Amino acid sequence: MKWIAGLVSAIFLTGCVTVQATDATIEVNTQPSDLEAMAIIQARNTLYEQLVAEQDVDSLIALHTKDYAIFRPGRANVEGQPEQRSYWETAFETMNGLSIDEKTVYFAGAETIISHDFYETYSDGEPIGGGQSVIVWKKVDGEWLVHWEMFN
Repeated sequence: MKWIAGLVSAIFLTGCVTVQATDATIEVNTQPSDLEAMAIIQARNTLYEQLVAEQDVDSLIALHTKDYAIFRPGRANVEGQPEQRSYWETAFETMNGLSIDEKTVYFAGAETIISHDFYETYSDGEPIGGGQSVIVWKKVDGEWLVHWEMFN
């Protein structure tokens, strides 16, 4: 009797569920891992450090989005390219070196990376300042650019 009940159940359940190949949906996670995010930001920061050492204002501005902003403690924010140019020209009066040590880097969406870094600024090889920063990177036309920056 049990085998009859099993057979009837199998026949009944088989008729309830139909799966067609066209019904299948495959989701692929195209967002890289946070380790890949770290590698992306380390490469971008290496270029950033190089451009600071060269005092290349135009190339530094090109590493930022058009609507980039720096949120500075106790001072006015720097927003937009003209203000950014003035910011770098003023900074280069006393600074000619930068080192960045990435601490935490992670994706906050497919086209946004957030990094928490320690940084040090230099004048002729001597440390003159430093602190921590939080940077929001945006992918624009396939390139990772600094969008927002906050430091202490």
